[in-house]
Amino acid sequence: MTISKIRVADIQENQAVELLLLVRRKNLARSRNGKDYLTLKLGDRSGEITAFLWDNAEPAAAALQEGDCVHIKARSQVFNGNLQLTLNFIEVWQGEIDARNFLPHTDKHIPTLERDLHRIIADIQDPWLRRLTEAFFIKDQEFAKAFSLAPAAKAMHHAWLGGLLEHTLSVARIALQVTPLYPQINLDLVLTGALLHDIGKIHELTYERNLDYSTSGRLLGHIIIGVQMIQEKAATIKGFPAATLMLLEHLILSHHGEYEYGSPKRPKTQEAILLNFIDDLDAKLTAVNTHMSAGKNSDLEWSDYHRLFGRAFYLGPQAPLPESEPEPTSPTSPSSEPSLLF
Repeated sequence: MTISKIRVADIQENQAVELLLLVRRKNLARSRNGKDYLTLKLGDRSGEITAFLWDNAEPAAAALQEGDCVHIKARSQVFNGNLQLTLNFIEVWQGEIDARNFLPHTDKHIPTLERDLHRIIADIQDPWLRRLTEAFFIKDQEFAKAFSLAPAAKAMHHAWLGGLLEHTLSVARIALQVTPLYPQINLDLVLTGALLHDIGKIHELTYERNLDYSTSGRLLGHIIIGVQMIQEKAATIKGFPAATLMLLEHLILSHHGEYEYGSPKRPKTQEAILLNFIDDLDAKLTAVNTHMSAGKNSDLEWSDYHRLFGRAFYLGPQAPLPESEPEPTSPTSPSSEPSLLF
């Protein structure tokens, strides 16, 4: 059987499609007239689309599991400004697949990201912190491989394969830019915290067939898992200073900032405050950019409402960058205003 090579991102309005997609979420619901219908989130590496099955919904829901690869036939349509599919055929695909080919993936070059991360590790001056980061990213090849493949989240930000590496490197790069402005900050400690703050996500999240939380992720979370991983690795480095380990553990335990955001502790060192803000900055800007990018190919001026941020975002034209610096106004020019220095 030959299946179309079309991707989710290629689907146009009022188009008949036949393709293989991964079931990311499913929901069996009932309409006002009492008829069952099935809502599915289907996706591949290029994106995600909502699909509806109006006939024989209950047996179809029973036959499908999240993470299944399905063969579908459908027609696309736009409803309330959103492209969606109406299914007329769906079945679980029985052929050979690599499910990871159906999951979203970073558009960055993984080996380049890994090389840049190794360069940052090499610049860490504190020998203990450098040895600890090397123990994870250079000497532990199983960890390094998993880290480069993992997503950074299920949905909020960098929710794609390679997203954890991408996010971690961005946080470290921001730290390198910001820390020189605050000479009292321990750069090596912040960099190590940036590189290790989310390592627990390789165990918190599953990403073999779908992006989801593991059992340990649901029961413990990546912060606690990450601290345990650091403690275990530090124990293999003879003489690792207890005070340094405690400060690093605090960075990991407090990097979400507040208790309601999942931090067991609030930041109580300047390095912890800085890590919390730059981690939050990269996560939120990436989340907003991803949300806005979904609507940039439409004629709409505003994005869809973002439930977590509680607002829509402006998609209209941005102020253009100046082609050159404006000429300074002469102090003796009749049009110049007096300076008010207070």
